[in-house]
Amino acid sequence: MINTSAQNTVKNSVYNFIGFLLPIIVIIFVTPIIISKWGVKDYGVYIFLSTITIFLGLLDLGVSVATSKHIIEHWSTNNNVKLKRLIYSMNSVYLIMAFAYLTICTAIGLAIDFFFTDRVGLGTNNYLLIFFIVGATAFFAAIFANFLNILSTIQRYDLQLKISMTFMVLSNFGMLILVLMGYGLITVLLFQLILIILNGFTCLIIVKKVFPVMKFKYEWDKVEISKNYKFGVSVAFNDLASSSLVHFDKLLIPFFLGNAQLTYYSVPGSVATKVSSISGTFSSLLFPITVNLHALKNIEKIKRVYIRSVRLITILSASISLSIIFTADKILFYWLNADFAEKSLISLILLVLTNFILALFSPLSNLLKAMNKMKFLTAGSFAMAFINIVTLLIFLPKYGINGAALSYLISVLFIFFMFSYAERKYFHIHSNVHSKLIIKILVTTIPFFFIVKLLLYPLITSFFTLALIGPTCILIYIFLYKIFGFFENEDWADFKIVVFKILSKFRFINKKNV
Repeated sequence: MINTSAQNTVKNSVYNFIGFLLPIIVIIFVTPIIISKWGVKDYGVYIFLSTITIFLGLLDLGVSVATSKHIIEHWSTNNNVKLKRLIYSMNSVYLIMAFAYLTICTAIGLAIDFFFTDRVGLGTNNYLLIFFIVGATAFFAAIFANFLNILSTIQRYDLQLKISMTFMVLSNFGMLILVLMGYGLITVLLFQLILIILNGFTCLIIVKKVFPVMKFKYEWDKVEISKNYKFGVSVAFNDLASSSLVHFDKLLIPFFLGNAQLTYYSVPGSVATKVSSISGTFSSLLFPITVNLHALKNIEKIKRVYIRSVRLITILSASISLSIIFTADKILFYWLNADFAEKSLISLILLVLTNFILALFSPLSNLLKAMNKMKFLTAGSFAMAFINIVTLLIFLPKYGINGAALSYLISVLFIFFMFSYAERKYFHIHSNVHSKLIIKILVTTIPFFFIVKLLLYPLITSFFTLALIGPTCILIYIFLYKIFGFFENEDWADFKIVVFKILSKFRFINKKNV
């Protein structure tokens, strides 16, 4: 049965935070070097290809999320017969999907090679080989899908962290080495294909030990498959709208402005996405917990989980967002170069504000998915995607990447309506959960601004000082919030426990003192 205890949630929060932090450290080191070697144009090609791959991933029609949801339900109720039927049936579905991915990607490569040779700037004429490698990578990811997803489903975040971080480091530093040796896109894609195969076999070996029911067996239970797709298709529509909202700008920018501008937009944007990413990292813990509570019809506890998660994530997201905004030009200058600081500053600030709003939305999104309220989420996602596409076509040609960032910000403002409706409809919360929090955030921001701008900002004179002062700004904001007495006692207690456990994991303090 899924463990919903506070202690287990704190433990998983620590693993998720480490899993969030380590990739940032690696990417901060690797990205500027790769850009300097490949150039902003060729790196923009890599980003463009990655964006296409994200949209191809939507072809799974939401069955990955649906499978995790139904595994939790069967496991929570100790229904091993249905659990096995579900897992083995989904192995069969994933096998079919694997061949579909390979076929579709090969067809895309052939189509580009035949029809659009002179129109698509992928940096090479071998489009067929590029998309065949992408398809082969998707093929093996689908073959091992059940094994790749199960550790987070059963809340073994410790094992998931070790595996994912190992292969993340191998992927980034392997790519760095290949680029430094003068290799291009095709070699990097082949290397990533090899890694996904090794990752799959690693998960296979480990999962068979901790969750023996998970095996490479194949069945075809129509009831379980139908139930999965019934939920999954609604997830797929929501994912399509969400991906259009988040990634459609990256498809349009190369056509309107060129691949170089995509780099100026996406690389600084990767800083902004860390705000919503850390929210998503912690909010993802709410999905298995809420599925379990919903199966047990414990709506009151779901409500308490939601309110507490909103408080904590709002405070943490605000501290990160404001720290980035108040030092944005220094971040771009010392992490990348003066060219990025000049061309990307406004878009970075706008994207940080956008990702702050998305961070606030993450707890609600995860809880509603777990409660199977997909129609509401999908309708909201499509509304935001539509607003984003319309405003992109208006602002992108006129204002460039700043127009793209502004369009994104305008579109996510719809989230505030979704808050108001969902909290009353699904959680029976009739007071505004966010208004008091926002007031506290604004009050804390005033002294924080002067501390950063007058005391800390002048001290940022190199990448090293930036790396020290950035986290310091976040901590100062959190302690200012505490000094003003804005923390709820239970939230501050949770915050201290998580911090101490993180420090113990990195051996900064003795575990016995936690």
